[in-house]
Amino acid sequence: MNRRHQYIALVTGLPHLGKLFSRKEVPISRFRLRQRLSMLDPAHARLLREIIDLTAWAGVARYSDDGDVIRRAKEVVADLKDTPDLQHLVGARMETRTLIAALRRRRNGQDTPGDVASWGYGRWCNRIQANWTDPAFGLGHFMPWVGEANRLLREDDHIGMERLALTQVVRQLDHYSGLHEFDFEAVAIYALRWVIVERWSRYNSEDAARRLKALTATALGAGETGTAAAGREDLFTDSSAAFEGAPS
Repeated sequence: MNRRHQYIALVTGLPHLGKLFSRKEVPISRFRLRQRLSMLDPAHARLLREIIDLTAWAGVARYSDDGDVIRRAKEVVADLKDTPDLQHLVGARMETRTLIAALRRRRNGQDTPGDVASWGYGRWCNRIQANWTDPAFGLGHFMPWVGEANRLLREDDHIGMERLALTQVVRQLDHYSGLHEFDFEAVAIYALRWVIVERWSRYNSEDAARRLKALTATALGAGETGTAAAGREDLFTDSSAAFEGAPS
């Protein structure tokens, strides 16, 4: 079977995941999805592992500091040179994580951002640097969710923050999912969406509070020394804690 037919068979065998927050059961198990992903070309399987490893908190928790996370992000984006939509998707995910990290730092009493380039990623580092005291870092007119995230963090609304962050991730996925149907990008977007649906199926407010507390001590989510840092966990292994920290 050539790759095109192989990927058509892969994608058509994946059940619809439904709308975010609309269900508590995942329509395909981790085991079954992992079986389906075994149909990926080995090079694509490696790239998908890199994407998930970078965008999940459990993945970045393995790194000792934010500089290491940023360097790894740049490496992954470079590896995705042949799939520009996934490049943009990963970049947007890291930029969202940077904005939330900045909100957390400021909420924790940091008077100045310091050298944002040392702990942040992407287009908004200069905006954060120049607009540290603005509730939305000067981005509220076209990214209103940043101001809303600022309010939710200050109110310690863990549930609201969790929903808002996951919604932003899904919007990023939705933007690119319409551009791909039976290719690697379509499979990768499905896997990333599955991560979120599966996470929400295990969701409770105590988990949200724990994640928020752990991540307030760091920027991009690196450096946590709890169970999430105990090694790589993803769709290619058999752990149920693989995707802590998806909202970023």
